[in-house]
Parts: sequence; C-alpha cells; structure tokens
Amino acid sequence: MTAMDKIGDPVEILMAVYNGEAFLAEQIDSILNQSDSRWHMTISDDGSTDGSGAMIDDYARRYPGRIARYRSGRRFGNARDHFFHLMDRCEARYMLFCDQDDAWYPDKVRKTREALEDAESKWGADVPVLVFSDQTPTDDGLRPLARSLMRYQKQYFGHFDYRSILMQNVVTGGAMGVNRALARLGGRRGDASRIIMHDWWLAAVAARFGKIVYIDEPLGAYRQHGGNAVGAKDVGSAGYALERLGAMDGVRRSILLKKAQARAFHLTYQSLLDPGDERFLTQFEKPRSGLSFYWRHLALIHGVKRKAGMVLLG
Repeated sequence: MTAMDKIGDPVEILMAVYNGEAFLAEQIDSILNQSDSRWHMTISDDGSTDGSGAMIDDYARRYPGRIARYRSGRRFGNARDHFFHLMDRCEARYMLFCDQDDAWYPDKVRKTREALEDAESKWGADVPVLVFSDQTPTDDGLRPLARSLMRYQKQYFGHFDYRSILMQNVVTGGAMGVNRALARLGGRRGDASRIIMHDWWLAAVAARFGKIVYIDEPLGAYRQHGGNAVGAKDVGSAGYALERLGAMDGVRRSILLKKAQARAFHLTYQSLLDPGDERFLTQFEKPRSGLSFYWRHLALIHGVKRKAGMVLLG
C-alpha cells in the first residue's frame, strides 16, 4: 500500500478525503513543512465530486517519494470505515490519522513520534499505544476560537479509563497516532456498524489493553466550518445547554449508540476481559442501566450535564 518499508520512515500518515478541495492543499502543505521528515503519507479519496482527486494526483506526482494516492476500488461512505480500511492495510510501525481540513503545526510529527517511541521503550512494542495531543479550535480561516480544544470542551486528560471513554470520547482522530500493536488489536472489531467512530474505538481499546499518552500542547489547528463531520463544542456555554435540553430524543439516541458500541467492544474482546469488565459492560449495554449503576460509576462520567443525561435517559 505504501512505500513505508522501502524508505525506512517510522511514520505513515493516513489521510481519508471526501470533497475536501476547499482546505486540502493547506493541510497537505502543513505536513510537507514538518520539522521531522521521517514520514510517508497515503491519501485515499472516497469518490469526491469536487476537485479533490485531481489535487491529490498533483501532489503525488510532485512528491513521489513522500506522498502516494491509494485507490481502494470501493466506496466507504463514512470516515470510520475509510480510516479503518487504511489502518488495516498499513504495515508501518506508527500511524498518524489525518483529517482533510485541519492544519498541522511544524512539530506535530516529531512530537507524536517521540511520544510513541518513548512509550514503547517504557512498556514494550507489544503494548498497544495511542498518543494524542491538544489542538487549537479555529474558524474556517484558522483564526483561534480558544487556546485549547480539551479545555474548550471541558474534557478530562489526567487518567484514561476505558469505561469512561465508552461513555465519552476524549480523543480526536486527527490528533492521534497509534503503534502497530494497537492497530492489530483495534482491527479486531466484529460488526463495525456498531462502532461510532474509529478514534473512539481505538481509544477504548488502548485504555483497556494498553496505554494512552496525552501531549498537553496544541499540535495542530482543528478547523471548524460548515462541513465538519464532528466539530468542537463549547460545552460550558448556555447555548449548548439549551440545545441539549431541547433535543432530549437526540440525547437518548446518542446514549443508545454508546451502548451498542459497548456491546460490540464486549463481544469482540470477551476472551480478554476480567469479571469486573463483564459486570460493567453487561449492565451498561442494557437499554436502561438503572440509577444504581450510574451512582456506582458516577466518577467515570465527566461533566454535570452528561451525568444528568446518562442518569435520566441511560
């Protein structure tokens, strides 16, 4: 799939594209300007109807040892399946996931690679590792909306518990890198239709069976625009609270999707789980887990609004 083994670079950057013409060149250029040159990038287009395909071909032609266009011969229809497919076919030591509309800061590859290497030197290359960083939420012109995405969204990063992650993902796909061990274990996913997003799944797998390392520094701009599949949310704002209160059916559907994903996690990794995992997952998967369940696990749910939603509707 890539020139990874030929050029000896430790990092493969996987970019999944769909109708990304508006911001694609700026993102690719930000990667070409990285301070660490030990990377190769594979770009896959999911049947774009704009000029994305021609743009990818042009970059691959101009940077043949650095950028390759991959043609899967199929349509995915969503970022989850697209990224999983790229991950499954990649044989690199480390993989960084790349969104088409962000912009990476010059040291992103170097600092993510160094964190992955440090983790493997500490715990071993057979331990699944996920590294992710903070980001700068920006508007479509890359003007900052806040200094820190994690703090903007009031997300925790002091400790990573897979049970908490199954209730609330804190890992943004475009900010993460994984090692081969996590790619292999995360590739065991059964019915992928129950998985909400690739980053969410890999975060839960890493938290339960390996390690998550957080870099408390923005290493890229997380661009917000009308076409975001998933965007930054100011969860402390009154507007966000009113929006959630006015969309209780949507909150309930969101909780049911989390439960379905937890069921997929349970079925996929059942042979690796201990009795405590079994008890938690069996209860959480139920359509209504009950007040006593959430009371016992209240510390795993971050944010007053999320606690209330899970207790009342989950």
